[in-house]
Amino acid sequence: MKIFNRMTLRLFALSLILLFVLAGCGSTSSAPAASSSESAPAEAAPAEAAPATADLPEFCGDASKLAPELHFFNWADYMDEDIMSQFEAECGVKVTQDIFSSNEDLIAKLQAGNAGYDLVIPSDYAVQILINAELLHKLDMANIPNVANVDPDLMGMYYDADNVYTVPYQWGTTGLAYNVTAYPDGVDSWAAIFDPAQVCEQKGFASMLDDERESIGATLKYLGYSYNDTDPAHQAEARDVLLAQKDCLAGYNSDNYNQTLAGEEVMIAHAWSGGTALARSENENVKFVIPKEGGAIWMDNMAIPVDAPNIYTAEIFINYLLSPEIGAQLSNYTYYFTPNLAAQPLLDPEYHELLESGGMNVDDDIRARLDWIKRDDTSIIFSDTWTAVKAR
Repeated sequence: MKIFNRMTLRLFALSLILLFVLAGCGSTSSAPAASSSESAPAEAAPAEAAPATADLPEFCGDASKLAPELHFFNWADYMDEDIMSQFEAECGVKVTQDIFSSNEDLIAKLQAGNAGYDLVIPSDYAVQILINAELLHKLDMANIPNVANVDPDLMGMYYDADNVYTVPYQWGTTGLAYNVTAYPDGVDSWAAIFDPAQVCEQKGFASMLDDERESIGATLKYLGYSYNDTDPAHQAEARDVLLAQKDCLAGYNSDNYNQTLAGEEVMIAHAWSGGTALARSENENVKFVIPKEGGAIWMDNMAIPVDAPNIYTAEIFINYLLSPEIGAQLSNYTYYFTPNLAAQPLLDPEYHELLESGGMNVDDDIRARLDWIKRDDTSIIFSDTWTAVKAR
């Protein structure tokens, strides 16, 4: 709209100049000529519209290559809609977003082909799966110079060692969220949700993430194993624990557990750190803990599907999200940790206070108890175990 207004003003000014010049000639025969002169710029307007895109900010890239729309596949409550509106206002690209509930949902969608998405947000182990299946497009880092803002310690991760296909989006942890009115002495163990005697004290007011790697992984940690343990005997133990607690759950919920926590429909939940912080921003009784047995640490990443319709536009949007101001705006909204070093000084004081008071921050002691979710050829057993749990 700004471009159109500037063009209209130029045409209007040109018409006025021509009218004044012609009026100064004092000839009545000049009237038809004036009418002709006024119509000529109007016919030229479409030709001027394309060069006017040069007025776009430099971070919008080559305007002639930008698509009018960008299709984004993301987790729930994981993008400030103002950021999408700002990108449209500044670069002329409308961002439309669809939501998925788990990495497995995302993987299945891309495996089916022709999903139509330009940008997706897979977690670490899901990146491994997508790369191995040749479902991701190699990034052109020349279009993503803001990658220089990313913490070097968070680049070159095990799932994409050279960052050929991905760049970090947000990172966080997985543990337990609880309401202090129900747990005035706090929570320190996964037993609060896995021991039937304890979880059934909150029957109908407890929830687990609807995520096979997270829910089974947390159970394995409770049992003293790794989040990634694929030993059939240990998986069977985890299955039995999940089945024993199942009747006391309100359900499996990855999409809006923050809302049920905030509304006290749930008093204890298997949860991600940022979602818990979002709940705490609405209800100060909500807190978060990494149980003494340990939890998970993870990184979500920006990636482009191999069959994405608008690859260049997706790279420009990735670069936009990695700018300092937008990176801070994103984490101020999600309450997750930003991998963007340049964004960290711009985070709101309220962001820091909420994470500190809510128990979401990660110190060296906590980090030592966290596992990355990884996969290998034996990881299919997680799907088998999850199917057995969900079927009953």
